[in-house]
Amino acid sequence: MTVIPKEMIKLDLDDNLIKDKPWYIAFSGGPDSACLLYLLMKKREEIEKKYKVSVKLSAIHVNHNLRQSESKRDEDFCRRLCEKYDIEFLPYDVDVNNYAKEEKLTVEQAARVLRYEIFDDYSYGCVFLGHNKDDNAETVFLNILRGSGVQGLCGMQKVSEHYFRPLLDYTKKEILEFNRENGIEYVIDSTNRASYYMRNYIRNEIIPALNEKTNKDIVGNLIALADIATQTQSYINKQIDAEWDKRVTAGKDHVLVDVKDFVDMDQVISSGLLRKAIRYVKKGLKDVEKKHIEIVHTLILHSQSGAVVDLKDGIRVLLLQNNRVKIYRQSDEDYDFCVAVNIEGDTFIESRNINVRASACIFEGGDEYTEQRVFLDFEAVKQGLVIRNRKSRDFIYPAKGNGKKTLKKYFIDKKVDSDLRDRLFVLAIENEIVYIENKEIGKRFRPVKGSKALRLEFVKYERTV
Repeated sequence: MTVIPKEMIKLDLDDNLIKDKPWYIAFSGGPDSACLLYLLMKKREEIEKKYKVSVKLSAIHVNHNLRQSESKRDEDFCRRLCEKYDIEFLPYDVDVNNYAKEEKLTVEQAARVLRYEIFDDYSYGCVFLGHNKDDNAETVFLNILRGSGVQGLCGMQKVSEHYFRPLLDYTKKEILEFNRENGIEYVIDSTNRASYYMRNYIRNEIIPALNEKTNKDIVGNLIALADIATQTQSYINKQIDAEWDKRVTAGKDHVLVDVKDFVDMDQVISSGLLRKAIRYVKKGLKDVEKKHIEIVHTLILHSQSGAVVDLKDGIRVLLLQNNRVKIYRQSDEDYDFCVAVNIEGDTFIESRNINVRASACIFEGGDEYTEQRVFLDFEAVKQGLVIRNRKSRDFIYPAKGNGKKTLKKYFIDKKVDSDLRDRLFVLAIENEIVYIENKEIGKRFRPVKGSKALRLEFVKYERTV
């Protein structure tokens, strides 16, 4: 058996990135995080002596409440070890199972989301994670299964914003041997052996089977793929950065992108540019998927100025004149509005940048509403009609069915995304919904062929930027 010398594993870190900030380690108590804690304590001594500074080291422990008494055991172990070495212990308690059910995520996904929400609260410092070479290979494999692009094939990086992963060059085997040689204590998570988790299945079943079947170093080959992808992505990023400098005007909370000749641009570059723009406004790319970028592409290439698409978390993309798009986050004012509708003439809703043009007519049949206009029974709406966002006591009489529904129940039944509900406008008389934007007309407001109707046209305009 190969013996790993005590000094074999070292932290390859740029002192200039870490010496003036507080340090936070994600400390589960497992072999990787225990090894990392040991190395960070040594690194802290080195930096403090070399630069004559004081470095604060704290341990973040997240109890996922998935393993009953074992979870409590791990937290107690981490607490005792931190007390032994005079390290600040920062415990967190999360309910992964309930969160997974609420957000329709796997347990793995939910646990990761909750962990990183906590870690992100320490973005002013350096957050150290104990991911190793095997973890990185598994991540690349998982991203291949998800149909990831080049970015996903890059795997994890040693340094990414405030996150540091200094053990990525070392395998689990090397870390375990290093721990043994140095007498480093740790605990074992029994669920690591449970292959019903996808990552564990890849780790315990797939990669060993591929190693045996091919007689190849699968982990090493996946890491080699990640290195190639990283080089490729680096080249792509340089092209994106060059286009950014030429095309983008960035404000405090928005960006303007010149999309002239987008149709001729390589889609890898244009998609990357849009991702970067959204990331700038959104402060991250969480929940921004390939389909969202494709929707924005379609807006740019096939829509007229004034057209809008809404992404997750209140991010709006507005197509302007002169081959520009504005990407920005909507404020609360964008959602909350209420304007009386003129029965004849125009009604302008400044916060939504919509003009409502009203005129009386005879309904000749056909579609009662489209995205651009709606026909309503004139007598039913001639008094008290407003255009606004939804309110808590709103209700509607749907066309199908005999009773009324709360608007909330209607949205649930129609599977309207929760993020979209506040951005849809409604026409209403008091709390009764007359019309839901591009969704439905209330039963008693539907016009009859040959009857007098109110025609409302919705025209969106470019907003001053």
